[in-house]
Amino acid sequence: MRRHGIVYLGLILGMSGFSPAVLGQKPDTTIYDAVERLPLPLVPGCLPEQHPNWPEDSLRRCAERGLLTLVSRNIRYPAEARQANIEGTVVVSFVVETNGRITQLRTVKDIGGGCGAEAVRVIQALDEAGLRWRPAQLGGKAVRMRQALPLRFRLEEAPPFQINERGDSIYTVLDTLPRFRGAGEDSLIAFILNELRYPRAYRDSCKTGVIETAVLVRPNGAIEMDNQLDFSNLGMDFQWEAIRLINRTAGLWTPAYYQGRPVTTSVPLRVLFKSDAPHCQAANDAFDRAMLLAAEAAAEEDLNAALEKWTKAVELQPNNTELLYYRGSALLNLNRRDEACEDFARIRRLLGITWFESLRRVVCGW
Repeated sequence: MRRHGIVYLGLILGMSGFSPAVLGQKPDTTIYDAVERLPLPLVPGCLPEQHPNWPEDSLRRCAERGLLTLVSRNIRYPAEARQANIEGTVVVSFVVETNGRITQLRTVKDIGGGCGAEAVRVIQALDEAGLRWRPAQLGGKAVRMRQALPLRFRLEEAPPFQINERGDSIYTVLDTLPRFRGAGEDSLIAFILNELRYPRAYRDSCKTGVIETAVLVRPNGAIEMDNQLDFSNLGMDFQWEAIRLINRTAGLWTPAYYQGRPVTTSVPLRVLFKSDAPHCQAANDAFDRAMLLAAEAAAEEDLNAALEKWTKAVELQPNNTELLYYRGSALLNLNRRDEACEDFARIRRLLGITWFESLRRVVCGW
C-alpha cells in the first residue's frame, strides 16, 4: 500500500504549559507566559495593515490558517517514521522575540522516527526564509513570550491523483504513460521540429527562448492546454504559435492508464524558439551556451559551483526568468536571501507575476 504522511498543525499560543514565573532578571531577557496581546505570525495575506477593520480574532484565524499552509507545504514526513508506521503529535517550543524572530527552538514532545527533528527544521527554515511574528505586548510594550506549536503526523494512503483548480483529477501515478503516435518521444520531437513556425514578423528580432506548456491528455486521447509559461517573455505571437503547435497534436495521443483504465494526466511540452536569420547566429549560440551551463549547474552537487554556472547562464540570457529562478533558488539555499529576492523580483517585473508567488511572498514579502 502506498502511504504518505500528512502533517496537521494546531496552534497553542500563550498556553505552553511552562511556569509563568519570570525567567530572567533584566527586562530585555524576561520571557512571559501571560500577556495582554499574544504573538501573531505575520503571514502574507493576513497582515494587520492589510485588514485594518478586521477584529483580532479574525486576524488570528487567518494567520493560523496561513501558517498551517506554509508548514504543510514545506514539511516532509520522515522516511524512517513512514516505514515504521510512526504517527502522533510532536510539540515544539520557541520564544517570539520583540523583533519578530524566534529563538530557543526545541522539541518538547517527540514521537521518534525523525519527526521531532523535521518539525524543528521546518519552523527554523520558515524563520530563516523571512517569516516574522508580531511580538506579544504587555503594558503597551513588546515583550518576549514562549510559544508551543503541536504538529500531528498522520499516515494515510496516498491518492494516485491531484485535483487541479477546475476540479479535474490529474493522475500522477500511472501504469503506462501517455504516448505520442509512432515512436513516442522521438516522434514528438520530430513533430515539433517540423511543425513549429517562428513568427515571421519577428524573424529579424533574433528572439530566443522557451515556452513551456502543460498539456492535459484525456482518457479519450483528447488534449487540452492547462498552463503556459513564457520564460523569456517572448510575447503573444510566440505564445500563440506554441498553442497552435499543441493544437496540431490533437488526435495523435494514446492516453495514460492506471489500473487498467485510461485516465487524465499532464504532459509538459517545451517549445524552443530560435530564428533562422543568418545575423541571429550569435544570439542563438549565446542561448545554446546558456542552456548548456544550466544543464551543468543542475547536475552540480556543490552549491557554490552551481551558482557560478547559473550566474554565467544569466549573463548570457539576462531576461530568461527560468534561469533567474534557479539562480535565486541557489542563492536562497546558500542563505543569501536578499540576492535571491532580487532575482525573484526581477522575474516579477518581467512577467508581471511569478509562477511561485506563494514562495516568493514568504521569502521576500509583498
